[in-house]
Amino acid sequence: MSFDTKLEQNWLEKAKKANATIVLPEAYFSERITKAGIRAAADGIAKIVLLTDNDTAFNKYDIQENDNLKIVNIMRSDLRPMLEDTLVTLRANKGMTKELAKDTLNDSVYFGTMMVELGLADGLVAGAEIATAKTFRPAFQIIKSKDNDTKVSSFFVMIKPAKDGEEIYVLSDCGVNIDPTDQDIAAFAIQSADTCRTICEIEPKVALLCYSTKGSAEGDTAVKMRNANEILQQKNVDFDFDGELQLDAAIVEEVAKLKCPNSPVGGKANVLIFPNLESGNIGYKLMQRFGGFKAIGPIAQGLRKPINDVSRGASVEEIVEAIALTAIQTRC
Repeated sequence: MSFDTKLEQNWLEKAKKANATIVLPEAYFSERITKAGIRAAADGIAKIVLLTDNDTAFNKYDIQENDNLKIVNIMRSDLRPMLEDTLVTLRANKGMTKELAKDTLNDSVYFGTMMVELGLADGLVAGAEIATAKTFRPAFQIIKSKDNDTKVSSFFVMIKPAKDGEEIYVLSDCGVNIDPTDQDIAAFAIQSADTCRTICEIEPKVALLCYSTKGSAEGDTAVKMRNANEILQQKNVDFDFDGELQLDAAIVEEVAKLKCPNSPVGGKANVLIFPNLESGNIGYKLMQRFGGFKAIGPIAQGLRKPINDVSRGASVEEIVEAIALTAIQTRC
């Protein structure tokens, strides 16, 4: 397993110290998820629970269960009655009945999410084979946000080895919110700045991205990002930020000197906030596929307990790193 930058090595050590239990609901139909879970358990990154709906799913892996690696058959687990009763209680006002709860828990993602809700696992990782919406739907219904004022978003950590260490960027929101408002953008900037400090261990410099730099163009998106910048100013946040900025003005100092010479983050931004899901999703994949960056995420921000999604193109290594970050989040 290649944790080949200083940041990734720090994640590895932090995850091991967290001693968290992470449930993997796709294990029985995703070879990448299963291999990542086996590796994470063997390396002591987390205690792993592999979910399945049959007793033969893992035969080819010759898995030996131990303190770090457990298998739970969701169809005949002793946990089912407790999970069903709790699900009925939690969702009664949405029409949840005992029979419906039984059917719902035949879905391994719901089963795993209920394990997290009841403290039988500390976090969940999915998404290698299923859509992001299927990973997060149970989380939004059951785990929910930290409080009524918090909107859940997601981030990617983009890492590339460099001569003097590594290039690190935090990108948001690339996985959850299709068309966030200016208030949402400001909230995501605050969440991502905190992530930059706690997960990446660097001081955030936040750029609110757009096709316009400081009024160079007009349009609804430009207005939205300017408004988000004003909201952050009113909140008196404790990190440097600016917007609206084009990407080159945000990360290239020579361009920033021409387009936004007085910007506190121009040419130095390491937290990139996108105006919508479309641009964010395209942006991280361009960095990954053409720029040589490793993409870790999307990792959720704002949930009461960590439920995280990986890209359907994620490698086994990237899934292991998502497991590590989820383990770290359980102690943040």
